[in-house]
Amino acid sequence: MSTTAMFTTTSTTATPTLWTRMKAGLGDSEAQYRMAEKLRTADVAASVQWYRRAARQGHVAAQTMLAFLLANGIGVPPDPRRAVSWYRRAAAKGDVGAQNNLGYMHEHGAGVPCDPAKAALWYRLAALQQSAPAQVNLALLLLDGRGVDRDEVEAVRWLRAAAEQGHPAAQFRLGLCLREGVGASRDPAEAALWLQAAAAAGDREALVALAELRQTVVPAWAGDGEDEEEAEWQHQAEQHPMQGAVMMPSPASRTNVV
Repeated sequence: MSTTAMFTTTSTTATPTLWTRMKAGLGDSEAQYRMAEKLRTADVAASVQWYRRAARQGHVAAQTMLAFLLANGIGVPPDPRRAVSWYRRAAAKGDVGAQNNLGYMHEHGAGVPCDPAKAALWYRLAALQQSAPAQVNLALLLLDGRGVDRDEVEAVRWLRAAAEQGHPAAQFRLGLCLREGVGASRDPAEAALWLQAAAAAGDREALVALAELRQTVVPAWAGDGEDEEEAEWQHQAEQHPMQGAVMMPSPASRTNVV
């Protein structure tokens, strides 16, 4: 099972403006956060102090990013317990990234005891805010029955919600569920559509699953040129062998989210 992590980046230049520096130095939390964002791409270690100063003033985005850096040891020694503390503050204020990441920390026992039930709670709160990664994470717990009662039907509903937002991991998992009839009626045609969408986004597992599906099913929905398309998918699958289950690219595989 693999959990999705979220990480939000902001397009910035590496040099803060003089005005931003002045306001940050005078204690403006938004300016401190902007300072940190400007510095992060060039010198992440230097950005940490500004995230920390803004976070201590209650800046939610700064709290979430500071937690992420602490959890992963980026620009600062890793400190999962302190990361959880900052995630909890931001999550309590409704920050969707912090909620999802706090769920991850509880699921994996990072900085807190392992508690899939608490993980499911935080994932659900973020999922209800339309967070596609959290929807996937909650669906995986539901499929496994970890921390929650096993509910394949609800899991598929969350996967579909994330897949419709363009989340490749959700599209892949939804395709597998539809292929196997898990949580929904077996539907090879729709399964192929979702697997193809995930494959087009670069999901190598989806390439393999799609090639396998088209080898084992002769669909009535196949139109002209399907043989050539099938051969192309098979060729791509052979050129890109599966390299382990990776649900979603993230700053650290199965890490947290910002």
